[in-house]
Amino acid sequence: MKKNLNIQVFNSFEEENKAEYSRRASMTPAQRMQEFAILQERAFGKAWTSEKIKKVVSYELLNW
Repeated sequence: MKKNLNIQVFNSFEEENKAEYSRRASMTPAQRMQEFAILQERAFGKAWTSEKIKKVVSYELLNW
């Protein structure tokens, strides 16, 4: 699958924020959900919807 890549260089964060807002505003709800799903998979892995989260606690003892 060939994807069209569009690389832009911005002069400020404000300029980048405006471009990102415009990009999101032009997306359909389905496209937004697809993008969200991709970010969820990157953060939590492919099985994030089917496996329970393992509750892990870690701590450190400090001598203050």
